[in-house]
Amino acid sequence: MKRINPNTNQPFKYGDIREDGFVFVDFRKTRPIKKDGTFQENWLSPKNFDKRNQWNNQNSAKWKANNILRTKENSKNHAKNNPDLYAAKTSKRRAAKLQRTPKWDSESHLIQAKYQLANMLTRETGKPHHVDHIIPLQGKKVCGLHVFSNLRVILGEENIKKSNKFPI
Repeated sequence: MKRINPNTNQPFKYGDIREDGFVFVDFRKTRPIKKDGTFQENWLSPKNFDKRNQWNNQNSAKWKANNILRTKENSKNHAKNNPDLYAAKTSKRRAAKLQRTPKWDSESHLIQAKYQLANMLTRETGKPHHVDHIIPLQGKKVCGLHVFSNLRVILGEENIKKSNKFPI
């Protein structure tokens, strides 16, 4: 039996915080059941929880760098096994782009030129180039428009690193 979080009336899950500040990590699998019939719980102090997250992030990045082909294969398999998820994600992006393309933009015909430039650079250099929104269309803090002045052509890996971030 898993103990119930009194705040949510659900079993504890990763990241839940106790009254004393400790953070829930998981139910231990090596000694699953205690004498009272509950699962053994793993709680960490906030400091150790942050250390663990940093260590996991660093090692995850190292693993991905050392296993690029396997990472790509895992991504392809995930996309193949979850087509509805990717369809929804693509539709959301397309809708955001449409909503943020103003009708008054006099330079809208030039947007296609940026995409043509990105394709040409990809062909010539052999490295993928993307058209990046300087101020992202779906940023957390700020959202930009799909206009010529908000677009630039950059290397694909730089665009992926940037993600939906904009330094404020």
